[in-house]
Amino acid sequence: MRIVTIVRKVAPRCYPNYLKAFEDGDEIFDRFKINTPLRIAHFLAQALYETGRGTVLFESLKYKTTARLLEIFGIGHHSAAIRPDEVDQYLNNDRALAERVYGLSNPKKAKELGNTKPGDGYKYRGGGLLQTTGGANYLRMGKLAGVDFYNNPDLIVSPEAALLPALHEWNEGGLNAYADRNDIRTITRLINGGYNGLSGRTELFEVVWSAIGKSGANQVAWKAATTSDETRELQEALNDLGAEPALVVDGRYGPATAQAVEWFQNHAKIPVDGNAGVVTQAALNLRLNSRTASERP
Repeated sequence: MRIVTIVRKVAPRCYPNYLKAFEDGDEIFDRFKINTPLRIAHFLAQALYETGRGTVLFESLKYKTTARLLEIFGIGHHSAAIRPDEVDQYLNNDRALAERVYGLSNPKKAKELGNTKPGDGYKYRGGGLLQTTGGANYLRMGKLAGVDFYNNPDLIVSPEAALLPALHEWNEGGLNAYADRNDIRTITRLINGGYNGLSGRTELFEVVWSAIGKSGANQVAWKAATTSDETRELQEALNDLGAEPALVVDGRYGPATAQAVEWFQNHAKIPVDGNAGVVTQAALNLRLNSRTASERP
């Protein structure tokens, strides 16, 4: 099944810009080696999440409510640290908000993004399949793609060029390797800078994987994944701490491993999500080190 066929199935309202890019993109996907069911499913899950299943060309900054704006850009949530007493001027005012969040009114973020002139915050807001953001990134992706995105930002969503920034970002992050391991957490972190929308991205992955499965890739996703030493070490650690039933140490992060992680998280009194993130790994190491110390003569 062609990638564009999958997109049509799972994103029926996808904009023509993107559909045309996918329609003409078979050779480009092959060039970037996004040519296995897991790689295709993970790429599409991220791209379709970032674009509302293909219905977002550029980041919308037209926030209608104070609560939502502060949830995203308020104190403790974003470097912009917008205060309640200044919100009114940014509601339904996307250009002003972009300047406050990404532009010169937020000097640290502007420097990080390479936004150097008034208006750059809006001009270089998130755009395209993986929402490229910031003048420096538009410039960098333009050089990689051979397209002048910096001076012509709208080209980042053009049918001829829309795939290129996303695929170059994917390639720079070495994300095919994580897709091969079915590691959506790491893929999300490297694209998003955190885990925003992880549950939504995971749901989209399952939808895409199901669509691919109907074309013949019927294997469960985690069984199709390659093995990893990190997962083997995790499984061994959980077994050492008494996971019941004991895990098969196969290096694949399947349902049994996730269930064992939840068991440990419950016992360690840390947030329970079945994912062995930084907090869980630290708690595991602490328990293992404490046990080792107590066993010394």
